[in-house]
Amino acid sequence: MTQKVWLDGNLDGSHSSSDYSGLSGITTIGATFELGSAATFNGYIDNVRYESRAKNSTEIQNDATLQVYYSFDSSSLIDGGSNGINGTAYSGSLSTTTGRVNQAIQFNSGPYISYSYRPFYFLGVSGQSYTMALWAKPTGSYRSQTLVFVGIGGSWCVHFLVTMSSGQLNAVSWMGSSNAVVNGPTLTLNTWTHIGYTYSSTNGMRLYINGNLYSTSGVFTFSAFGSPVPIIIGGDSGLTASCTPLYGGAFNGALDEFYLYRRELTAAEIWSLANP
Repeated sequence: MTQKVWLDGNLDGSHSSSDYSGLSGITTIGATFELGSAATFNGYIDNVRYESRAKNSTEIQNDATLQVYYSFDSSSLIDGGSNGINGTAYSGSLSTTTGRVNQAIQFNSGPYISYSYRPFYFLGVSGQSYTMALWAKPTGSYRSQTLVFVGIGGSWCVHFLVTMSSGQLNAVSWMGSSNAVVNGPTLTLNTWTHIGYTYSSTNGMRLYINGNLYSTSGVFTFSAFGSPVPIIIGGDSGLTASCTPLYGGAFNGALDEFYLYRRELTAAEIWSLANP
């Protein structure tokens, strides 16, 4: 038998030993009892799970780095990942339409998806790597509209993925005093396009279209808010006062298969998401 310890999704150590031969007893979280005394843990513990099998490396990495996944099947805003971060529709109801994979959510220039709390600690950390990926199918006419947004009231915000009035897609990040912007293509109306957007302090921003690398930025440090933040999918709810420049607008069209990771996915991983 091989014992393995993984840290943040990466193998940290392993050891070969004889088979486990445990006895029945009580499982304790946050303390170790030995000879009648307790050695207690000082800190925070979250999302503890036990599974009666050995997970593979891909499963372990997803548990550690996939923050949220929405399939949007049957109008579901249930998180398909391990964190249980379910979304909520605001400013109206969302409808189901035929998706790129099964079903998708139709946005009609009003309703959007967000949360009643701030679930994403990692997006509040400067220099933290991230990846977002989704299918988008804009309808109607070209105008400025938001696909993915992050913001705290009127004090700090970034339009991560936005289209301009020409229909051109931009991927955006924040450097502390100005935006970092990577230009994408004009999204074809009534057509599904897969968008993959990664960031790391090593490689900067990378924008992938339909699984292929389209454009990149120079290296910079993402300047975060400093505490947990929510995201908004399909709009910005009008929270644009602190954004530079003032992008904005609710999305009109369909979105499908949304992934958010707290790491930079590889080109091969983006290709896999774009070719389900």
